[in-house]
Amino acid sequence: MRKSYKPLLLLVLLCLSSGSAWAQRAVSGRVTDSGDGTPLPGVSVALKGTTSGTTTNADGRYTLQAVPDNAVLVFSFIGFTAQEVTVGNRSTIDVGLVSDVKALQEVVVTAQGIVREKKALGYAVTSVAPALIEQRPETDLGRILQGKVPGVAVTSTGGVSGTGTNIVIRGYSSITGNNQPLFVVDGVPINSGTNNVSGSNTSGFNTGNQSTPSRFLDIDPNNIENVSILRGLAATALYGDQGRAGVILITTKGGGKKAKPAEINLVQSVFVNRIASLPEYQNNYGGGFQQNPGFFFSNWGPRFGSYFPPNLTNGVDSINHPFNALQDASLRNAFPQFIGRRYAFRAYDGPEAFFRTGVISNSSLNVNGATEKMGYNATVGYVDEQGFVPGNTLRKLNVSLGMNAQLTDKLSIRSAFNYVNTDQASPPLNGGDGNNSFNDFPSIFANVLYTPRSVDLMGLPFESPVDNRSVYFRSGNDIVNPRWAVKYYKTTNVTNRFFTSNIVNYAVNPDLMLTYRVGLDTYSERQTVELNRGGTQAAVVNGYFRNVNITNTIWNHDFIISYNKRLSELFNIAAKLGGNMRNDRFVQDGMASLNQITFGLMRHSNFVDNAARDPFTNNILN
Repeated sequence: MRKSYKPLLLLVLLCLSSGSAWAQRAVSGRVTDSGDGTPLPGVSVALKGTTSGTTTNADGRYTLQAVPDNAVLVFSFIGFTAQEVTVGNRSTIDVGLVSDVKALQEVVVTAQGIVREKKALGYAVTSVAPALIEQRPETDLGRILQGKVPGVAVTSTGGVSGTGTNIVIRGYSSITGNNQPLFVVDGVPINSGTNNVSGSNTSGFNTGNQSTPSRFLDIDPNNIENVSILRGLAATALYGDQGRAGVILITTKGGGKKAKPAEINLVQSVFVNRIASLPEYQNNYGGGFQQNPGFFFSNWGPRFGSYFPPNLTNGVDSINHPFNALQDASLRNAFPQFIGRRYAFRAYDGPEAFFRTGVISNSSLNVNGATEKMGYNATVGYVDEQGFVPGNTLRKLNVSLGMNAQLTDKLSIRSAFNYVNTDQASPPLNGGDGNNSFNDFPSIFANVLYTPRSVDLMGLPFESPVDNRSVYFRSGNDIVNPRWAVKYYKTTNVTNRFFTSNIVNYAVNPDLMLTYRVGLDTYSERQTVELNRGGTQAAVVNGYFRNVNITNTIWNHDFIISYNKRLSELFNIAAKLGGNMRNDRFVQDGMASLNQITFGLMRHSNFVDNAARDPFTNNILN
């Protein structure tokens, strides 16, 4: 009995073993986005109920060995609905995943381009929808973010077009005053500072630097695909000391991955630009003090009257012309037509007539398309903006090209190139208290808002016909007429900038990815301050001219090794190891001149005194 039993048992075991081998097979396939057919790299492909699995490569392909016939494959990816497929007798299984709208809203881009589920993060990250960026007339990305991100304070400099914007993400933490966040475009940090030639990025605003733009003005909102704001320390740790004040991540448009013919889009937008608010002015009392008429900053004069003789009881309908009271005889004699003339004492249009309605024209031409292996996106944008302050203009040209290409199943590249020319002009800006501006540096806002209602701001002459000097209503002529300042005072900023990001990804295997990223950000900036002689403030009464040339170049290199292994439906291992090399070069030279020789000519050779040290900040300009 024993001899016949053992062979029978061996035969049964061999049959079972052979049956098991026949029921397993290799399964391969491709995972794509069901919406547009784009291959999805990094999709988890797991055998349900086991720890076996893999992930798709850069072309969305996968291969699993020894898969039983009755096995169920689970395909899952962030932002898509998980899908289960029974293998059966198939050896090729292609799957199209469906986007999960709810899940997509919880997916964010974090440091170094890492895509994570929001619920898995231990720090604050906020994404701004592209539609919220496209629907705003502003060309300054900082101002576009105003009111859209909780906990982020955005303050513009007087609202004048093209001037600096201050962004504070994590509160004021630096005693140097520099609390601006780090801007990262397509994975590469760029310069976003305000070069106000005062030694820091935020001081010097009361010495003629309020009109200086912040350099994130150069970013084209028409070419932005995604914006994420990193607020926590953990979120910005990968950027080191540069990210201590928070990080703003920007991804530009790089073209789709699904083959499609070229598409051309032309967008033309026109907006109006008005001052948001002015003080509520009364129209009952004129300039003066204690019911006596006078020409100085005060509205405590007599009540405006109609057809009454000039007395202080019933009101005053006319007074001596203000130019009759000018203490400077040469200036008084320049206006003989007003000698002995009366001046109607009534309410005039003042600041509300001084500010204008500007027009903003925003044009954008976009061409995009894709082949099976490459997508491209090209954008040309031009902005012509008039500010609500006379003399304030902003013209900006942006040319952008983005592309991504899948060269092989393992090798892919993504590149973005951006050129921008920014030309901004503005009257000088500074703080003031109604009795001239601070530090003896002129400002268009310092006095105009305090104009008494009895002063005909837009009707009285503002310059001497003899020597082009400023003339205003006060007898001492000790404040600059704002209309004269608009005509003869000017600050300008012209910038040419190029920045690029180039990324190469190589998938060693479905779990291991090598990434090399190189970025260049370089620009030349020319700042000028032109103050003709004939003003009233002592420091610049004889003219002032300053020009500063700035060149800034940043090279940034990153090498990153990424490992991502799906252990099961619930567990995943992800790790990154890398290094960064960055080189910054900042060069500045300039000159400041005083005492203009010929009115209207702005050249250092037309000034008596020239120096490389600025008289207002006492800083060396070279």
